Amino acid sequence: MFLGLTPLLRADWKSDADARIERLRKADFAIVVHDASGKEAPIASLSYRLVRHGFLFGTAIAYAPFADQGPDGRHYRDFILANFSGLVCENEMKWYDNEPVAGREDYAQADALLEFARQNGLVMRGHNLFWAKEKYAMAWLKPLDATQLRAAVTRRLEDTAGRYRGKVICWDVDNEKLDGTFFSDRLGPDIVPWMFKETARIDPQARLFVNEYGILGNPEKTGRLISLVKELQAKGAPVGGIGIQSHDSDRLTDDPAAKLPPGERPEWMLSNPLTPELFLGTLDRIEHETGLPIHLTEISAKVPSPEKRADKLEMLFRLGFSHEAVQAILLWGFEARTHWMGPQAALMEADGSLNAAGQRISHLLREEWTSHGQTSAGADGTARFRGFRGLYELKIQLADGRSITRNVTLDGSAPAVVGVP
Repeated sequence: MFLGLTPLLRADWKSDADARIERLRKADFAIVVHDASGKEAPIASLSYRLVRHGFLFGTAIAYAPFADQGPDGRHYRDFILANFSGLVCENEMKWYDNEPVAGREDYAQADALLEFARQNGLVMRGHNLFWAKEKYAMAWLKPLDATQLRAAVTRRLEDTAGRYRGKVICWDVDNEKLDGTFFSDRLGPDIVPWMFKETARIDPQARLFVNEYGILGNPEKTGRLISLVKELQAKGAPVGGIGIQSHDSDRLTDDPAAKLPPGERPEWMLSNPLTPELFLGTLDRIEHETGLPIHLTEISAKVPSPEKRADKLEMLFRLGFSHEAVQAILLWGFEARTHWMGPQAALMEADGSLNAAGQRISHLLREEWTSHGQTSAGADGTARFRGFRGLYELKIQLADGRSITRNVTLDGSAPAVVGVP
């Protein structure tokens, strides 16, 4: 059994997670003001407010509810802007959505969602360039011979990775490779490493991910995931991160003897209880054996009771946020009318109101995991406070009576210098 890096859990998993969050996600900040000549201008007082987390809390966004100009669309957009720091297109960047008919490309919806993110200071994950499962390949791809398919793959990379060069923070390159072999069966085992290398050539700023399901609490598949990463790297693929899906977050529980409700589950939904120890142990193992950052990329919890749904999602968010290798947590949608798993997985009801799950997650993101307040400067004229890393609005009262407001990204690595004329 892998001996994890995360300290052993006490009975109170929540207190343990909160202690790690305090240590890992917050920092001590120092704010200094300099005038145009570089001379320090002493601060009298400082008001601060976290505007956007440095950690990527996000959601999948779908074009139809986003584009709705009625009250439903407004509720949808408002919830995103109030709670999240990043987005991922639910379908709008997938190949089958961009080119359902050979040679007829359409990026209009993806472009609109990316522009919404840009205008509102949200980062965007790229999902996905390719999907390894044959059932998601367009009908026109399947009869192509190897030469034709290789040409189509090359064009897809040039058109899509090129179009969004510098505009997405990462790409899921060949989605669900552990469970699909469409491209490698037809183009050989080196095609996926080539996809990674070619994507990196086209967009060197984007971090390139594998993205898999059935990992958390599953030692066998976790081992295969680690082997996949190492095999890709051995062939020169610049794998930059590991995406872990968890549409089966209904499994989360602090009771190792818990039983899931009876009923058939699809192959992408595990059925064993997922305890905090198993959750963190999986992440520890991946971090220890790969050293790569982890994104919890696709989170859903289908649970009839909104209160119990809230408990499951809170456990995942709190545990994920508390693990040092995790850099992002993204829900796979939130609205009852359009959630791919139905209203029993939603955070927002059809009338735009938040259910217990939505209220719980919003509370974490907007109230518990935020920083705001006011402080006086020390004798040296420097203002100091402790808070979550991210983008802050700073309202500064200088000792000479001047007032300034600045938005500044704070990470605690060095004093933040704010300039004034």
